[in-house]
Amino acid sequence: METWQWVLTWVVALLVVAIIPYLILKYACRKPMSNVWNYLFCIFFFWLWIFAIYETPRKRRERLKKAGVKEGQVIVDLGCGPGRFTTLAAKIVGPEGKVYALDIHPLHTAIVRARIGIGGPKNVSVMHADCCATRLPDKAIDLIFINDAFHEFADKVGCLKEVARILKADGILAIDEHEMKESKFLGIVEGANLFTLVEKEKRLYKFRPLSEG
Repeated sequence: METWQWVLTWVVALLVVAIIPYLILKYACRKPMSNVWNYLFCIFFFWLWIFAIYETPRKRRERLKKAGVKEGQVIVDLGCGPGRFTTLAAKIVGPEGKVYALDIHPLHTAIVRARIGIGGPKNVSVMHADCCATRLPDKAIDLIFINDAFHEFADKVGCLKEVARILKADGILAIDEHEMKESKFLGIVEGANLFTLVEKEKRLYKFRPLSEG
């Protein structure tokens, strides 16, 4: 990027950082605060709260590594959202690896494409597709990562069947799921009779495909 483009990007980013919480706080308070310092104080804690929810890049990278993401792998960020894990995963797998960022929401895939286009890694392929019909080839994927999105999938069993189709026999399905009760979540996955749980750490579950006999 040219210098002026970087400057423009940072100016826009700073405006967004300041204006979004300003509007939210103004709406929440329904009247002006006493002075600008109160706004600055609230804005600081607003973004502190946001980062506490969305975690730091270091924590996200650690979660990807715990999920089993390694250099040279071909992985799918299934239900990638705005790409919070996509670019980090692409850096971990490196130039010899590849990341498919897949989501059914066009806004999410548009955001990921924009992030990749602005100096992002080149080993990412963004796909606007349903989790039950990824259009990826059979037995081609080393690892599939689903971060807190499994509960949103309309056809969960259909999704698991598609995952079983594209995942290698020794591949890993890593699901980080916080919204569903564990008993319900595991009941769906194990009830599909396609995967076996091999590791669990807090709410990160790692599955392997069942042997086809």
